[in-house]
Amino acid sequence: MKLTAATAAAGTLGPEKLFASEEALRHIHATHFGPFAGVTEGGVFRSVEPFKDVFPPTEMLESLVEYAYSPGRVRYPCVRKSYLDGTGNNYLRGSEEFIRVDWKTALDLVAEKLKGVKKEYGSESIFRTSFAGWAHPGVIGRPDMLQGRFLGLFGGFTDTIGDYSAGAATHLMPYILGSIELYHTQTSHEVILKDTDIIVLWGADPAKTFRIDYAVPNDCYDRWLKRLKEAGKRFICIDPVYTETAKEVGAEWISVRPNTDTALMLGICNELYRKGLYDRGFIERYTVGFDHFEEYLMGKNGEAEKTPEWAAEICGISAGKIRELARLFSNNKTLLRSHYGPQRSQYGEQFHWMLVNLACMLGQIGEPGGGFQFGKRGIPSTGHPIPRSVSQGRNPVQKAIPASRVGEMLNNPGRTIKFNGSRITYPDVRMIYSMGANVLTHHQNINELLEGLRRVDTIVAHEIMWTSSAKYSDIVLPATTTFERNDITFDKNVKYIYAMKKLMKRQHEAMDDYWILTELSDRLGFRDKFTKGRTQMDWIRWSFTSTVKDTSFEEFWNKGYVEFEIPEERKNFIRFEDFREDPQRSPLYTASGKIEIFSEKIASFGYDDCAGHAKWYAPDEWLGSEKAKEYPFHLMSIHPKYRLHSQMDNLSIRNRYKIDNREPMSINPLDAKELGVDNGDLVEIYNERGSIVCGVMITDSVRERVIRVDEGAWFAPEKPGVIKSRCLSGDVNVLTTSVPSSNLSQACAANSTLVNIRKLREKPNAHDAYDPPVVRTPGNKGEER
Repeated sequence: MKLTAATAAAGTLGPEKLFASEEALRHIHATHFGPFAGVTEGGVFRSVEPFKDVFPPTEMLESLVEYAYSPGRVRYPCVRKSYLDGTGNNYLRGSEEFIRVDWKTALDLVAEKLKGVKKEYGSESIFRTSFAGWAHPGVIGRPDMLQGRFLGLFGGFTDTIGDYSAGAATHLMPYILGSIELYHTQTSHEVILKDTDIIVLWGADPAKTFRIDYAVPNDCYDRWLKRLKEAGKRFICIDPVYTETAKEVGAEWISVRPNTDTALMLGICNELYRKGLYDRGFIERYTVGFDHFEEYLMGKNGEAEKTPEWAAEICGISAGKIRELARLFSNNKTLLRSHYGPQRSQYGEQFHWMLVNLACMLGQIGEPGGGFQFGKRGIPSTGHPIPRSVSQGRNPVQKAIPASRVGEMLNNPGRTIKFNGSRITYPDVRMIYSMGANVLTHHQNINELLEGLRRVDTIVAHEIMWTSSAKYSDIVLPATTTFERNDITFDKNVKYIYAMKKLMKRQHEAMDDYWILTELSDRLGFRDKFTKGRTQMDWIRWSFTSTVKDTSFEEFWNKGYVEFEIPEERKNFIRFEDFREDPQRSPLYTASGKIEIFSEKIASFGYDDCAGHAKWYAPDEWLGSEKAKEYPFHLMSIHPKYRLHSQMDNLSIRNRYKIDNREPMSINPLDAKELGVDNGDLVEIYNERGSIVCGVMITDSVRERVIRVDEGAWFAPEKPGVIKSRCLSGDVNVLTTSVPSSNLSQACAANSTLVNIRKLREKPNAHDAYDPPVVRTPGNKGEER
């Protein structure tokens, strides 16, 4: 992608192909979309060029110049009109104009509000929404770390526990496997290529998911897929959606009914047990509690036996097919490959627990090419430490809530909930401070969240773009992109540490997050403690020299990266190999040191929604429920292909997939025929939580009675500021449930959502999701953007 200086200034892409002059410079930079060399000239970011052969450039990587110069950027410090004049009028958030102020006024106001809310309500009344590092991969400028450090020094804040991505599994796995597991290095691709016969893609779509990474992607998974396919590996896709990966490798598709994977696995395990196909020796040596699970599996506890016929009624897969899968898995070296999507459901813990149980019965855990594989860590690591981040420091307030409970917390101060064997009482939040997060897109049940936001006195946001969350804030501080400042980062296996070099001049009045928090620290009396006397560039030098000992910082910064070798033995890494070789010498960090098919600890909690062993629980919303009579479609809210959650939804890349500038709804041809809709039609998808407008995309890649609307579209209510106003852009979280997975994790259960659909006879108005709000300058009667 190339950009001329003229089109850069206008913030739009031009068709011209710019050939960099001799004065053009190339600087290394890196993002969640991959590393690249940025071509710059005269302080203008011109284009991106792939970095070596590390990662194939995607459409997202090629959109970065457009992102940097987007007309949707926040240009100046802004304050909502009613908030600035002191009347408040919280119900006007999202519909009211903003007033442009200078940086001193804005920072003084933020500092004043922080001191006021702390004095009147205490530090726990301050809540930060910045809970993870998906904003960008820089380790020094990470919003969540900087914000945690700042608010901690100020006296503390209410924090979050876990995340939206894998909250159910990461709270369960320490009891079962002794670690959170999903973020650990998994069996290497080289081993899988050599030893695996069957790869089961169970709720996993790595060809799409690996286009981004929490750090900097370098996996080139499409090349691995090609090699695995050429090697004759058999792929099976168990998913309500026939995924990008499944299509690429020609996988057999088993279109399971959503949220019923646990029942399917129980049916397979029952067949393995009855036919003597399970590995009793593995169960006896490496696991505890199988007898409890066996009673449940075989119906010895008064419940129904979990036969293939029992499972077939629930999951929509024939009993014959379930028996076939049991034989197939047991007779071959089988890798059960999963990711995070299936556990984002009510009782989502049960999916990962059952997948481990099934792998235990197959007895291939710790063997080359067998067992299970979670997450995105099948690429061998160099073992080199990652660059150090600015320490978040200590939070004096011992108060935190599960990440997905924000809406419930805001609406119910003082409510006590069960959580992971303990109890949490919600604080009375009066101020939200947001950095690097777009909560009005990524949180479930947005209308419930909007109700809660009206109780909050002050919402502050550092923001690059006029996202929906920025429009619903009171004080908006314009933040720089990573292209306007320096930083340092790494890829996920630490093969490379990258310099994230500044590529362009700061746009408008945007300032770095570090500068903003330094100025606020100065006003609040702890500047020296926050900065330790260091500039952001000093911190970058500190991070590198604390991590890398055999390369000077000057050499690294001039070159733009440092590369490490992957030791040969790590290329042959097998997850749980040491445990399998000797479980006494290399025990797991569980209570028993073994895999816990039954957990005494979880059983002791006495939860009615998460017992001491894996079970089938029927969700409140699934296609087998009474509710399905009123809302007959199961809604899957899946990660998108062309953006990172909500990042890049406002760019022209959306023209690849949007329909009438609205999020597409994938629907099976038979369902489309019944509804009388065709490709390109507009529909309203609705349930009791709200309604959204989407464009129809008919495909045989989704199961009947299942629709897919990807998460991440920017929220655009038909009547801004009005609760339950129809979303014209198709933000799926207007519809998703805020019911938690269980009392164990209190995690996101967005994929347990039922809806209905109606064809729109009249075209709705165009939406303004990507338009900045009206911003006025005092004394100027004209309207600004």
